[in-house]
Amino acid sequence: SGHHRDTDIVAIKNDEDNENKRRSQTAELRLADRSVSSLHSPFHLHCIAFAFHFIKTRGRAQTTSSVIQYIHSRTRRHTLDGHSVSQAKEDAPIRHRDDSQPHPSALSAAANPRRTMSSDAAQLSQLLAVLTQPDTEAIRQAELALKPLLKDPRCVPALVEILKAKDTQPPPVRHVAGILLRKRLAGHYTKFDIATKTSLKAEILTIIGQEPERSVRNGLVGVAASLAKLECVSGGTSWPELFQFIAAAAAADAQQIEARELAFSLLQEMTETIGLHLKAQFQPISGLFANALVPTEDPKVQKAAVKALGQLLSYLADEPEVEVFAGLIPPILQVASQQRKLHNEEELVGTVLDVLYDLAYSPSQAVAVHLIAMVHFGLECIQSKDLEMGVRDSAALVIATLAESKPRTFGKEEQLVAQVLETLFALIENSPDSAAGALFESNPAWRQDLEDGDEDDYDPELDSPSETSMAQGTLDMLACEIPKKYIFQPAVSRCVQRLTSPQPNHRKAGIAGLGVIAEGCSEPLREHLQEIMPHVLAAASDSDAQVRECACFCLGQISEHCQPEVLSYSDQILPIVFKLLDDNQVAVQATSCYVLEMFCERLEPEAVRPLLDALVRKLAQMLEGTTKRSVQEMAVAALAATAVAAEEEFTPYVGGVATLMTKCMTVTEEKLFSLRGRALECMGHMAIAVGRETFRPYFKATMECACDGLTKDSTDLHEFAYAVFANLAKVMKEEFAPALPELVPHLVQVIGTDEGQLEPAEDVERAGQFNNLDDSDNEDDDDGNYVLHVRTALLEVKKGAITAVGEMAAHTGAAFCPHIEVVMQVLQKAASNWHPLIKSEVADAMPNLVVPSVSAYHNGEIQWTKGDVTGPNPMSQHTNAIVSAVLTELNALVKDDDKTTVGKACEGIQSVIELCGPHALLPVAQECMENTHKLLVKSAPCQAADELYGELPEDDDDHDIVTQAACDLVGGFGRVLGAQFSQYLPQFLVAICEYAKSSRPARDRSMAIGWLSEVAQELEGAIFEHWQTVFLPALMAGLADPSEDVKRNAAFCAGVCCEHLKERIVDNYPQILQALEGLFHIDPSAGEAAAACVDNAAAALARMIMACPNNLPMPQVLPVMLKLLPLKTDMTENETVYTCLLGLIQMNHPDAAAHKAEFKRIFTEAVAEGSKVEDEVKAKLNEALPALQ
Repeated sequence: SGHHRDTDIVAIKNDEDNENKRRSQTAELRLADRSVSSLHSPFHLHCIAFAFHFIKTRGRAQTTSSVIQYIHSRTRRHTLDGHSVSQAKEDAPIRHRDDSQPHPSALSAAANPRRTMSSDAAQLSQLLAVLTQPDTEAIRQAELALKPLLKDPRCVPALVEILKAKDTQPPPVRHVAGILLRKRLAGHYTKFDIATKTSLKAEILTIIGQEPERSVRNGLVGVAASLAKLECVSGGTSWPELFQFIAAAAAADAQQIEARELAFSLLQEMTETIGLHLKAQFQPISGLFANALVPTEDPKVQKAAVKALGQLLSYLADEPEVEVFAGLIPPILQVASQQRKLHNEEELVGTVLDVLYDLAYSPSQAVAVHLIAMVHFGLECIQSKDLEMGVRDSAALVIATLAESKPRTFGKEEQLVAQVLETLFALIENSPDSAAGALFESNPAWRQDLEDGDEDDYDPELDSPSETSMAQGTLDMLACEIPKKYIFQPAVSRCVQRLTSPQPNHRKAGIAGLGVIAEGCSEPLREHLQEIMPHVLAAASDSDAQVRECACFCLGQISEHCQPEVLSYSDQILPIVFKLLDDNQVAVQATSCYVLEMFCERLEPEAVRPLLDALVRKLAQMLEGTTKRSVQEMAVAALAATAVAAEEEFTPYVGGVATLMTKCMTVTEEKLFSLRGRALECMGHMAIAVGRETFRPYFKATMECACDGLTKDSTDLHEFAYAVFANLAKVMKEEFAPALPELVPHLVQVIGTDEGQLEPAEDVERAGQFNNLDDSDNEDDDDGNYVLHVRTALLEVKKGAITAVGEMAAHTGAAFCPHIEVVMQVLQKAASNWHPLIKSEVADAMPNLVVPSVSAYHNGEIQWTKGDVTGPNPMSQHTNAIVSAVLTELNALVKDDDKTTVGKACEGIQSVIELCGPHALLPVAQECMENTHKLLVKSAPCQAADELYGELPEDDDDHDIVTQAACDLVGGFGRVLGAQFSQYLPQFLVAICEYAKSSRPARDRSMAIGWLSEVAQELEGAIFEHWQTVFLPALMAGLADPSEDVKRNAAFCAGVCCEHLKERIVDNYPQILQALEGLFHIDPSAGEAAAACVDNAAAALARMIMACPNNLPMPQVLPVMLKLLPLKTDMTENETVYTCLLGLIQMNHPDAAAHKAEFKRIFTEAVAEGSKVEDEVKAKLNEALPALQ
């Protein structure tokens, strides 16, 4: 089972059959066995009452054994069917008996200490004594001799006899006897009759009560726990005497510390049995724990009680019955805190933290009410410098996990959030460690460069967390998990406050914190970049090196997670970063390269053009002029990103950079493999930037280097190789095809490799404890424990292989067809992988398998008609079969419990049906519709986690990527089915319009209005019946929305509806024009979102004019539209706008003639060099310009 046992107990026996008996993680198995009778019998209560009466009336100086003897004297005649243990007769020695059934008297052979030990026991004791000696060969011979003896059930009474003989047998021998008794007990117990079993149970309790040696007593605890489990599993009496024993021991007087400690050791060892079979006894057991968790109790007893209760709480964490014990969480925390302060009880604190981690995921509200207390205990541990960092890090993990499992409950506690944030920022402030994030901590090159150490001394296994990494990891989890409405303002305000401090360590914490929250709070951060970026840019020029380093880290994080808004700061960021490349601190240089890598990947060529030459030369100089591997690696990565940004403008530098990369790609030293991989990656990125023709001379050498990397024992090189294969397949297309016969089988093999395996769990405390004497006939009832050992590096390699094979399928055309079947089979297997990383990559790659078939059988394009569901299927038989298999797998992945996988599966279905048309969708349409609807109403498996952990969704929850993907997929249904989709529309209208409510986040509202626009575009006039009830109210609300993104989509929606519904809605034109008017006054220079609003308002007017020019007040409308032109940012609307203007000229509209000068201005700007208007439209405008002279 998952719980801890004392070191004296028993080595784990791993038994596949017994795996089915172990503690189940599901409520179904825990609740399945209800055959055991309740212990709440009148006799049971009578015995417990007598035990307490005995203690009260006989005085407080009674020993534990006298209490036990008294209980036995009161209960024996009720439980042993009239047979007293002392009345039993001695049996013959084990080796001379022919039958396998020991007589009950054999179990009491040692009842009289004056008796001579039986020959069986004497023989066993001699062999056990050898096992305690430091003689390997003697131990081996003794084990060989013991094996046949232990197979005989008569070994049980002999081992009991040895345990009883405390006057003649030394503790080590009795200790070993207890271990072997537990090992062999389960295999023999079912062979005993009732009388023998009863005698055995009574004898074990007697021995425990009289055993003076702690090690032996701890071993006997395991024997008693095994007996209790065997009784419950076999449907026996559940051994009420054991609970009488425990109750009496727990109630022993103040001097009997060991007796009370023993009671809780027994309860701890019986966790699984109690949790599975004895739920009726939870209340009295809870009372025992409550009595021990008081300040006046002895620390040893408190510790034993906390361990036992904690283990039971962990076991019951996901069960309703945890509520019985949940009220004891505060006393547990108080005891652990007290013991930490008074006795430095680090082990106990660690145990309690493990329990809190398990409880974090409990759905019980009885547990959730103690969230504040649990977090406070975690904070107390984090702040305690007396605790080891490992324990403090466990406390941080508890807080992070509570934020993950109870994000809304946690976030609503404002004071608690404030306390946690202050603690985390204080740790970063007061730690001398680098605060540039955990991004580089696992990279040996960084450690060597920054610490001037020897990489050979770096051992990641011995590496412990630092205060900074602990704080940043927790802050990152809070930012990612807690709803932004609760975490963003408290976090960002503390960052900004520290950035204005005169103390450099405060500024370091402020800028580092801002970088850490950039991923989790990217959405609100993008909205507030205007206020935040001045602080970040100022920190990049700070006089303190650590602040500058953290500023680079922060810039890199913002560049990665706040796209595209951050790109508008390129003219400020690039010069600052360029300057920092010359910083005298290695860490600042390397993190500056990181900023370039993150920032440049999304830049347009014109943004990077002013600094391109200087940037390439500087990075090349850094690569050649430094021996610091961290700087070299990041310089190569920055060069790659610069190439991607510059696109074809990077062409003049390809030869020189390729020469530099070739030097790096041929290194053979293992410690330089990471640099070699980065260089290989850079070649792939350059290929993407400059295209096939320019890169062709370097294609062969790059492929050879990548393939050579596959021969090295380096998962890093393999991962980089697969990435370059993917990029080169994109660029070289059919020229990559000759490599397929060699590469695809290799990739298939890698994808099919098992990256993890179940292995027997080795309990380090019991490893080597007479494992050769385990029951060789699989009779032992010890639970089968297994551990899943995962090679995480292989997971990343497998992910890279899936990406590579997917890109090869997508870009090498018909040449990939011979490989489709084998790739399909391995991806189908990988789709059921346990790790989300693999499943999500399969969902990404699977749709690409359709592309080669379309290339081979349809010349690259299937000619299908929107909404044509009755005509002949345009797909070939081959393509149809591939499409069917792919959509079947993707539909299954939509029902996965991982959101990223589900989102990619939705995207995959959309891409396949839009490529292949309505006949691809028809066979799976019903299932697709149902799955997608469940996602939109948040009842899909991947959305059940919140409810599972006791958290119910709220209207203003953060935008969900799964919902966005599902919404886009519904739009895809409309594009493929057209008006045929109208039969499904009502249910989706209800679901998606929920996201348009004012209480929803802006991104949800924007998504919903955008979806309505898509539906209007694809269904055209079929939406009319929903115009007054859905579309008009939604777009009117959207045009008045405070969010510019929502306004933009609402303007687009208004225009599309007018375009397709034409005269049927002209009565609403005045209402729509009035709502649009507010967008005409937005300043387009305020930002990209503002400019997009204005552009879409202009396009809406254009559509209204083209739909019904006679129903508009043209003298008022046309001048307004002309002032908004040309378009500033949304170039997709150029065709709409200029088609409208050209149409007005062609029809000689009087209002167009009246504004000829404005038309000329707009057309002239549109055809000017550098304009983003399409060439086809430019040609039409040039034709019209002479008439405007």
